[in-house]
Amino acid sequence: MPILLVERLNRMEEDLLAGGKHYELLVNWEKRIKNDIPFIVEFLNSPESKVESVLEVGCGTGRHAEVLHKENRLNITGVDISESMIKEAKQRLPEANLIMSDFLNEELLKDKKFDAIFSIGNSTGLIAQTYDFDAVIKRFSDFIKISGGVLIFHLLNTEKERNGWSKPRSVITDDGEYIFLRGFTTDESHVHPEILTLFRRKDSNDWEMHTRGRANIPRIKHNKMISILQKYGFKNTKVFGNFQKEEFDPENSVDMIFVTYT
Repeated sequence: MPILLVERLNRMEEDLLAGGKHYELLVNWEKRIKNDIPFIVEFLNSPESKVESVLEVGCGTGRHAEVLHKENRLNITGVDISESMIKEAKQRLPEANLIMSDFLNEELLKDKKFDAIFSIGNSTGLIAQTYDFDAVIKRFSDFIKISGGVLIFHLLNTEKERNGWSKPRSVITDDGEYIFLRGFTTDESHVHPEILTLFRRKDSNDWEMHTRGRANIPRIKHNKMISILQKYGFKNTKVFGNFQKEEFDPENSVDMIFVTYT
């Protein structure tokens, strides 16, 4: 395995999401699945495409793959760079093909083509922080069938300035209480999501810093992304501002969700 890839795999374990167990606690999964899955299923079942095989890029702990496999009978292959994420995902969905790999590893799923690809939760932006969006879209095109394929991917809306902190999330476990703090800073070329996790043991009154992660996601305008997609053979691109399919507004939308076809 190339040294650069080994270094990136090791670094990602200490990066923004800090591994599978941390990610499981960080996200309100009931709300997240209820929000995301109907959108994904609608476009996977659209008249423009016939979908049986699906690649999830940045599959994390397998939450989306589990629902799509068990409730929608889709053949899911998942890829994630985090060893601990894949470990959690395999426990949740042992029958799926779940692979720990850098998505841009040239040996990954060589010559394999899928009916559909989806990447939810800003995984595309996290991959682009090491490479760039052109390289990521090129890689999507490598894996999707030449005609009738559908690609769905989700980014933060990086066109607008994002600064400040959201409301803390508290999670109580058998060991103690976790507080998750999420914030953003923006500069001319990047949005920097940051997650701080505080932990207080059950038998203690003292808080300690549990994890701290920061990402460097390149800013991109939606029209620029559409032109990159066209460059690699994608067409009829739709851009939404959220998973309720509201029209994308560069100044106000929280998300930038692309649905595009081959």
